[in-house]
Amino acid sequence: MTSIATPKHLFLVTFLALGFVNLAAAQSQQNPRLAQLADAAGCVSTEIPSIPNAADATMEQMVATQGAIQAYIEASNTLLECLEGISGNEELPVEDRQLALEAYNAEVENQETAAENWNVQRTRFLEMQQ
Repeated sequence: MTSIATPKHLFLVTFLALGFVNLAAAQSQQNPRLAQLADAAGCVSTEIPSIPNAADATMEQMVATQGAIQAYIEASNTLLECLEGISGNEELPVEDRQLALEAYNAEVENQETAAENWNVQRTRFLEMQQ
């Protein structure tokens, strides 16, 4: 099975991403100013759900994770929109807009990493089912 790489199918690719705290959340915890900007704009960080290891997973576990991943993608895309609003707000100082842009880029990277991890786990799981 080949990897799905188009943005249109990103949510499909990330169905069962390996769990880790996203970079935007980690950055906002480390940078109080980013946390202030995000709070003021109503940005809500999200965490990628954990998935079972393909070697130990049941079909029920893999399927159950699907909804959590879909919710993550929706929340992550909302976070990206919020961060984009901050980074494009010319009333804010350049430093603040740069912080939001860095958090945006980190969240995009987080989605891409999740997609790569999902592809690995999905492929392993499907191969073991044959």
